[in-house]
Amino acid sequence: MLAFFVYDSLFGFVAAVAVDGQQAQALATPVLAIFLLCNGFIVSKASAPAFLQWIFAISPNGYAMQAITLNLAEGGGAVGQSVLARAGYLAGENGKGVAILVSMIVVLRLLQLVALKLLHKVQK
Repeated sequence: MLAFFVYDSLFGFVAAVAVDGQQAQALATPVLAIFLLCNGFIVSKASAPAFLQWIFAISPNGYAMQAITLNLAEGGGAVGQSVLARAGYLAGENGKGVAILVSMIVVLRLLQLVALKLLHKVQK
């Protein structure tokens, strides 16, 4: 659910920065693609080069996939542990994920307000 609110905040910010819908789509697509690719299954933490590791720390999809996979792997025995190792998922990061996603929501909403105020001359 938090991932939805992060994306809602992200798209609200992008819409506030863009001059029209076409530009908003062009701005949002690369960010969305990077987050979708860096979710732990397509590109995993374990296999990603060092210069891409920072993306996993802010990827909403990464935290969502990690929480879901950890929950499912609990009863999976050796197969479950193999999946966790391949993806690079670690137990005990749910609190960190919640804190980062909530922070992203707040920051993106504040940036949206600033962009609306400074870029679009919104009047009362």
